[in-house]
Amino acid sequence: MNVQQLRYFLHLSNTQNMQQSADELFISQPALSKSISNLEERLETKLFDRVGRNIQLNKFGVLYRKRVHRAINELDIGKEELYSLTNAENGRIDLGFVYSLGPIFIPNLLAEYSQISHLKVRGNQNNTMNLLLQLQEGKYDVVFFTGNNKHPDLEQFSDLAVSTFHTQPVVFIVSQLSPLSSEKYYSIEELLAYDFITFHEPSTLRPLINHFFAGKNLSPKITYEVLDDLTLLSLTSKNLGIGIFPKSSIMKNFGVREIYIKETFLSQTIYLAQNPLRYKSPAVKKFIDYVKKEETNLLKHV
Repeated sequence: MNVQQLRYFLHLSNTQNMQQSADELFISQPALSKSISNLEERLETKLFDRVGRNIQLNKFGVLYRKRVHRAINELDIGKEELYSLTNAENGRIDLGFVYSLGPIFIPNLLAEYSQISHLKVRGNQNNTMNLLLQLQEGKYDVVFFTGNNKHPDLEQFSDLAVSTFHTQPVVFIVSQLSPLSSEKYYSIEELLAYDFITFHEPSTLRPLINHFFAGKNLSPKITYEVLDDLTLLSLTSKNLGIGIFPKSSIMKNFGVREIYIKETFLSQTIYLAQNPLRYKSPAVKKFIDYVKKEETNLLKHV
């Protein structure tokens, strides 16, 4: 049986007139009769009694009609739900993003996009590894994450479509009250006399920091290890150490400033990831197209 057969059955159960139903369904009477006969054969039960030249829904038909009506109603509701979630103008997108993009970038992105679209966004923050794992599983449609192409763990996500959105330098920052807050240029070695504030080991940036210092045979005194950007900035603003942080416009809100150093340090990349193996609704495609088209404008909020 198929949905069309069930719809034909419901219509005929209401009219109990083969020709009337055929006319209203825009099919021939023999085609409708054949469809109902096939349905009855599949069910191994007669649904209508033939009374002379007329038909009448029998007790089995009455029972089956209740079930079919409920099933068709659920299918119609499901169709409407899917349309409401996927259509390009009023659909929904499941967006994942790392903690560092939560304070400024993501809110501004969504605020600007809301000016041109009624798309509903369900957002969730997590670390890079969890976001990418859940993107593979289909929990998210789009993920913004940070990292570096030298990070070995990212190799396991080769099935994902990952594009570079923006590369930002990683800088040393201090409180504006710090004696290091000046126009002077420092060497990395000169900074080792101070405490450092950086991200906890699970972050994608921390292994790069460890590798950098190890390559120079240096051992920074890391006093505070944090999970999120706001805590790092807050601790640094209180003059509790030198923060190691991806350069961002949010720094100006925390009373910190960048230390000028004599050598090249690190960089971190913001990536846009999607799963090409999963279905992309028109709503998701429209959102991704917008992000790529407005990249330059959106970078003002990084």
